[in-house]
Amino acid sequence: MAFDIKVFDEHTLFDYLVVNRPHHPEAPAFFIVKKGSLVFIENLHTITLTANSVYIIDPKKVYEILEVSKDIEIMAVAFAKNYVEKLPLKIDRVNVYVYLSNKRVRHFLPLPEKFSAMVITAELLQSNLSNPTSESHNEEISTHLFSALLYQFVQIVEAYSKSSTKQNSRKEEIVLTFLKEVEENYLNQRDITFYAGKLSITSRHLSAVLKEVAGKTAGQIISALLLREAKAMLSSTDKSIYEIASDLKFSDQYAFSHFFKKHVLETPTSYRRNFRI
Repeated sequence: MAFDIKVFDEHTLFDYLVVNRPHHPEAPAFFIVKKGSLVFIENLHTITLTANSVYIIDPKKVYEILEVSKDIEIMAVAFAKNYVEKLPLKIDRVNVYVYLSNKRVRHFLPLPEKFSAMVITAELLQSNLSNPTSESHNEEISTHLFSALLYQFVQIVEAYSKSSTKQNSRKEEIVLTFLKEVEENYLNQRDITFYAGKLSITSRHLSAVLKEVAGKTAGQIISALLLREAKAMLSSTDKSIYEIASDLKFSDQYAFSHFFKKHVLETPTSYRRNFRI
């Protein structure tokens, strides 16, 4: 990564994200939507961000921008993960991670004053980053402003955590836990018995719950994740079909091509041509 922190706005956002192309963002980022709307797919979920919302992008997931409103006003504060890890923050990072991971929530509509505070901090950070790096204490100012932004985000997460009184049903918990496990393990584990074992239930019960709550089988969910990752690699990298098949743990490129064509109705090579100028 060429930067520790970088702030994008609606004029430069697509230097960070690509429209209508599945891909992994280069870095994590906070999205702060001031006006308008943004619709995108994150792995298997379609998400709509509207005015006064905050979202955190996870570069391990595959994103595809579907729609951007003409009146969009947005700030994206991208940052290097190793940069954050070096900051002396007094934050219980484990609790924040557990909440974001277990609740599968990264989309927040904070109170107006909390949202305004994030906007002001992000704008100050953007302004400071645009100053010549030779100015005294410029780097320290950016570091403290970014730290303030992190604290403001954590306040929002903690408020959501405390106000989240709705208890998921046992079946909903099974589906949420399955989705969490499958996103972490689908490249190496595609057998439902593995996930049923993780949940301490039978494969039959897991299948029935997924069909009832999610409307899909375990195989369909795993295949959909594989396809999202395959599309991201085909559209956004120069890896060969053989390399992609190997990365996705197919026995060979022919097995991968057969799988891809079965679900997308075109070959990997044909799909890739759609993104070549």
